Amino acid sequence: MQTLSRSVTRGAIGKEPLPPAFATWDAQGIRFRRASVSMLAGIPGSHKTRIALNALVNMATPTLAFSTDSDQDTIASRLLAIGTRTPTAETEQWLRSEPERCRRALTQYDFVRWEFMPNPSLDDVWLSTYAYHETEGRWPEQIMVDIASDIGHDTGDEWGSLRDLMRQSKVLARETEAHVLLVHHCADSERTKRPCPRRSDIHGKVAAIPEVIVTCGVTNTGDLHVACVKNRHAKADADANNHFPMTLDAATSYVGDYVQPAPQHSYANWGGEDGWG
Repeated sequence: MQTLSRSVTRGAIGKEPLPPAFATWDAQGIRFRRASVSMLAGIPGSHKTRIALNALVNMATPTLAFSTDSDQDTIASRLLAIGTRTPTAETEQWLRSEPERCRRALTQYDFVRWEFMPNPSLDDVWLSTYAYHETEGRWPEQIMVDIASDIGHDTGDEWGSLRDLMRQSKVLARETEAHVLLVHHCADSERTKRPCPRRSDIHGKVAAIPEVIVTCGVTNTGDLHVACVKNRHAKADADANNHFPMTLDAATSYVGDYVQPAPQHSYANWGGEDGWG
């Protein structure tokens, strides 16, 4: 037990925000904080992993990442593509033809330690976190799980497993003071809101614990949008009406802040009435 008056004198580092995932997110108060749980959610094909990878690159903070949905070569080729703005069709070939070049290029991302188990259990998550501490001498500042529903369970109850993951993620964040980022699915049905799902569209109805939830999706014209549907520290819109665009280059796995194109002016008719040209 402790008093608040005594605890605040020890420094409030537990809830400090991490470096911004994207400048536009930061400007809207979408900040990932230590000792808390956040979620990035979308229907299949909504570029969740691409967003998460680019966010990790931008934050550049010590991270333990569980990639259940993508294998080692996929993640490596995407990071190479993001770093060099080269299509993944080419970076996949680099992994086979130029492994030493790839090794040198990937060292810039060594702040992330990866686990590629396809269906880790909750025990695996904890053991890997303890192993990180044993190896690095400190806890990771961030723990990412992509995809949350791939965390294995023994009960056969998918919904119960997701609820257990939410509760354990909260404990994990509190005990390690790490930010826990869960990449998760939304229901893919005719009732799911597009382009960005609502908070109520999240698979398994597990929106209670995360402090920040961002949903993502693609418009009919192929543009990537995101929406903040929950935020305990700033404004949010549970119905995802206030979605906003991001820059997406799927070929190179790049996701960045959206920049409004400069207006195009036509000067073809200048001077026509005065007999110019």
